[in-house]
Amino acid sequence: MARNRLLSASYKASENTMAEASKSFYQAFRLLPKETFEGVAALYAYNRYVDDIADSGDLTPEEALGKLDDLEAQILNIKTIEEEPFAWWLAFKDTVSTYQVSTEALLKQIQGQRMDILGYKVVDMDDLVDYASNVAGSVGEMLLPLLVDEATEIDQAMRQAAIDLGIGMQLTNILRDVGEDYRERQRIYLPQTLLDLYGVDEAMIKQLSYKGGAIPQNWIDLWEHLYQIADQYYYSIEPFLKDFSQAAQLPILTSAYIYHGIGDAVRKANYNCFTQRNYTSSLERARLIYKAKKVLDNT
Repeated sequence: MARNRLLSASYKASENTMAEASKSFYQAFRLLPKETFEGVAALYAYNRYVDDIADSGDLTPEEALGKLDDLEAQILNIKTIEEEPFAWWLAFKDTVSTYQVSTEALLKQIQGQRMDILGYKVVDMDDLVDYASNVAGSVGEMLLPLLVDEATEIDQAMRQAAIDLGIGMQLTNILRDVGEDYRERQRIYLPQTLLDLYGVDEAMIKQLSYKGGAIPQNWIDLWEHLYQIADQYYYSIEPFLKDFSQAAQLPILTSAYIYHGIGDAVRKANYNCFTQRNYTSSLERARLIYKAKKVLDNT
């Protein structure tokens, strides 16, 4: 009985983390059956913890890398570790065991954050996709076994589609947070080849991030170029929707629509992703849920 209470408390802590950190994910996946939603929340809490290590301004790079090394060891020994190092750990461990979540995907998330801490250079689009695959595509891969029926065989094409959806969402994150990433972490995640192609340099990004001002056309063109690439990654999930469980189809499509809608919010802000935080409103999220329902009703 005590164990059950501890596990319930751990799932609740995971859900609270998700509710506080990502309204988009929370609202979309709240549509799942309770047990599945709890598993999604547990995996979200894990990913949030890893991401927070990389983004923490209170840790030196060496300290952050040490924490990631410790976590990697805990993942590799998850079946034998008896302590509960985090509030979300019991729920996470239970979810990983119940759904046979890929250890490789869990470790890819850690590797992606290592890349961030070590100042991974994004030279071209392949570099950006590699980074996004680690920090976000891995999330799609983790969630996949929770979102299919037990009888569904997950093949490589379906696995790649889940990874691609995560990549598309990460590209959206990058295009939303350009100013924040530069101010807080001095990071530019945009491929150098695209910056050169459109005549955008660090001086422009720095100026717009700290002082704002009119958004130049060459920045808008670069932004749209990269968002069209993001679109392709979003669309890759559509042919596989029917292979997900009936209960998961609406949350998956809704999460894609809501995240994709962040791009429309940036456009409405005249491409100011430097000094303004762009997001989908609660009204817009409700509209996108309705849109997803209509699409699924007609398929």
